Amino acid sequence: MPLITAMNTVLVDVPLGQRTITDSQSSVDSVEFVQVSIETDAGVTGHGFNWNYSKGLKAAKVMIDECYAPAIMGRPALDRHALMHAMHSTTHFIGRVGVARVGLCAMNLALWDIQLKLEGQPLWRHLGPCKDRVKAYNTDGGWLTWSTDELVADMQRILDRGFDAVKMKLGRPDPREDYERVKAVRKAIGDKPKLMVDVNTVWDLKTAMVWGRRLEEFDIAWLEEPMHPFDVQAHGDLAQALDLPIAVGETVYTLHAFRDYVDCKGADILQADVTKLSGIEEWLDVAALGRAHGLTVIPHTNVQHNVHAQLAAATPNTPMIECCYESLFDIWENPIRVVDGFYTLPEVPGVGGKLTAAVLTKHRVA
Repeated sequence: MPLITAMNTVLVDVPLGQRTITDSQSSVDSVEFVQVSIETDAGVTGHGFNWNYSKGLKAAKVMIDECYAPAIMGRPALDRHALMHAMHSTTHFIGRVGVARVGLCAMNLALWDIQLKLEGQPLWRHLGPCKDRVKAYNTDGGWLTWSTDELVADMQRILDRGFDAVKMKLGRPDPREDYERVKAVRKAIGDKPKLMVDVNTVWDLKTAMVWGRRLEEFDIAWLEEPMHPFDVQAHGDLAQALDLPIAVGETVYTLHAFRDYVDCKGADILQADVTKLSGIEEWLDVAALGRAHGLTVIPHTNVQHNVHAQLAAATPNTPMIECCYESLFDIWENPIRVVDGFYTLPEVPGVGGKLTAAVLTKHRVA
């Protein structure tokens, strides 16, 4: 049984290799990553990560260095459940979600990486695949600050690359503008491609009721994060009032919170993000919860596609995942690609969460 002998963390801030992107909550020109490396006496090192597209990830690095690392040093690296409990016990009074959870997930991915490297398998093969490639939908052309002409052109460009499902951002100060932009995109791309819309939580219930109904005429595949994610009851009220499917999960941080959405019928699609949960086990729990209730799980994905594509490959109720921030694909060792609208799957053992040495050197901030 390999023992944990050392740990290292690095914080980097990586510029986007594309135009600044904007939704109703954020304007992004770089992404922070914390890289976790856990060494063992078997000569195997596990790599995990987490990310943030605003500043502040240094807080997670401090929590990992000062709380989590001491809790697991010298212990068996494969006792993942026990190690997760030990780490959680060091911070549960000050953070069951948020910064504490961000750091915990990075550690979880690194521990999984050790096991998978010892087995000589990528994650998706360890879990047992139900598909050998994973369908992608694309968000990388639907940003809120794009003019309508730019928006339409980008959506068409994406479809020309082989995608058949695209998503655009909503949440302008006047919802009439959102409506007209959706109308223009649907007219331009025709009826066949799937079109999703994402509000990033800024509408209230009345606005979501009114404009959700208006959007139904455009055959929208789902309305994403229409309201504050902690207001579960409002999502239940909205979902019962609309024929338009509701998607939530980008800012839902626990299995129990997803259970609450399911119980009140507040979501049709669960967008569980492994990097917002405590790690792979909790993501799989959410996927199982969804499957038991006949719900699809389509994970929120931007920079964590290496992990989500593998989880999707082993999850029957995950028909596709998001493709976004494509300019950052090459920051990873052994990056996966989208070919003709599908993610390829890795054959390299592990989770796929190691940043390249060049990125870690050039963009290091702590």
